[in-house]
Amino acid sequence: ELGMKVTDKEARKIYAEGGARVDNPEEMVYLDPEMVEEVIKTIPAQFIQNARNPNKSVTLGGNHITFSGVAGPAFVSDLDRGRRPGTYAELCDYKKLFQTYDIIHYAGGGFEPLDLPENSRHLDVLLSEILYTDKCMSTSLLGSNRARDGLNMACIVHGIGYDDLPEHIVISGNINTNSPRLIDGPMAGGLIELARAGQPVIVTPFTLAGAMAPVTVIGAITQQNAEALAGIVLTQLVRPGVPTVYGGFTSNAVSYTHLTL
Repeated sequence: ELGMKVTDKEARKIYAEGGARVDNPEEMVYLDPEMVEEVIKTIPAQFIQNARNPNKSVTLGGNHITFSGVAGPAFVSDLDRGRRPGTYAELCDYKKLFQTYDIIHYAGGGFEPLDLPENSRHLDVLLSEILYTDKCMSTSLLGSNRARDGLNMACIVHGIGYDDLPEHIVISGNINTNSPRLIDGPMAGGLIELARAGQPVIVTPFTLAGAMAPVTVIGAITQQNAEALAGIVLTQLVRPGVPTVYGGFTSNAVSYTHLTL
C-alpha cells in the first residue's frame, strides 16, 4: 500500500516489466504480496562462493554460518594509538589479520582508507583483499561503475572472462536501502550490475529503530522485511536464480534530551 521510492529509472523499468505497479512521476514502486512470493521462489536455498584458495570457499544458506569483518567505518582503533582516521597501510594490516584467523571466512570488510582519493578508493580496498588474502571477496556496490570494477578485478584473480561470471560465483556485495523505504540510484545500480553477472547480493535495510524506522520492535522489523524483500525481488527480476542474501541490520538509535523545568 505504501510502496518503495526507487530513484533509479532502470530499476523502475525492471520492476514494471516484472509486474510491479510503478508510478514514474513519483518514483514509487508497489509490490503485491503474491508477486513477491512468486518471484523469490527462484532464489537458491544455499550456494557456494568460490575463494581463490578452494579450501577457503564458503557455503552460504542452509545450516551454515559464515563470518566477515564489518565494512564502512571511517576510523580505526587499537589499544596503543586509540581512535584515528583509517589509512590504507592500516587497512592492509587489517586484511592480514583476516587471513590469519580461520574464524573469518570473508576477506571483505574493513574501514575506509581516508588517505586515498574517494573516487578510486574502492579499487585499493579490493586490491588489499587480493594482495593479502586468499579468502572470499566482496566489492563495493556504491554505483554500477564500482560494481563493474569489482567484477573485472575478480575476473583477473580467478582467470575467467566477464561473460563467464554467471557460471562462477566469485565475489559478492552488499547494498543498504536508505530507510525509510528508499532504494537510491547508486545502490540500485550496484545491485543490478552484480545480479546481471550472476553474483550474490546482500540486501540490508538501514533500519535504526527510532530514527529511520519505528521505535517499536514489531514496527522496525516489519519495515525491514518490506525493504529487504523489495531489493531481493529486484535481484530476481534482473536474473532469476541469482544467489541473494536477506540482510538484517535493525538496531536502535539512542538519543538524550535535557529538559529544563
